[in-house]
Amino acid sequence: MATSAAELRGSHFRKAATPNSGNLGKQSTSNMQDLLDCPVCFTMMYPPIFQCPNGHTLCSQCRARVKNSCPICRGELGNIRCLALEKIAESIELPCTYQSAGCCDIFPYYSKPKHEENCKYRPYNCPYAGAECSVTGDISLLIKHLKNDHKVDMHDGCTFNHRYVKSDAGEIDNATWMLTVRSL
Repeated sequence: MATSAAELRGSHFRKAATPNSGNLGKQSTSNMQDLLDCPVCFTMMYPPIFQCPNGHTLCSQCRARVKNSCPICRGELGNIRCLALEKIAESIELPCTYQSAGCCDIFPYYSKPKHEENCKYRPYNCPYAGAECSVTGDISLLIKHLKNDHKVDMHDGCTFNHRYVKSDAGEIDNATWMLTVRSL
């Protein structure tokens, strides 16, 4: 027996009206982005995305950590990929995480992390040698911080170099940080 549209309008099964009806695209992108967050580590999932037989998803890094047991329903995970969610991810675009710092770029889902690794608006750690300084921020904030808090001479044209080495010299985070001050 078919149900008419008039019967559905009067029933409790109809779709509820959304209060943000003017922002449907923004809301649906946000909902899709929520679907792509791993329920274990709360980071964005990238292929391969796995699911349990009940449809609960998680990222490949967390799949290895949960010992073949779904963190939601505790069922056996198996080796099921969620190809539909991977396809959805290919179709959405997201703003850079550093949008609030000034980055106006929007990227396909899978390209976003690569951009954010090198985004000029990403926060930097204070490079001052010998100080266990926890200040982070954009370049202009660090220039002010180096001048005011560490009393570094940061005049136009000067170059500030600093090599920081962590306890493991082979660690990828070991790097030389160089800043050349130029007036705009």
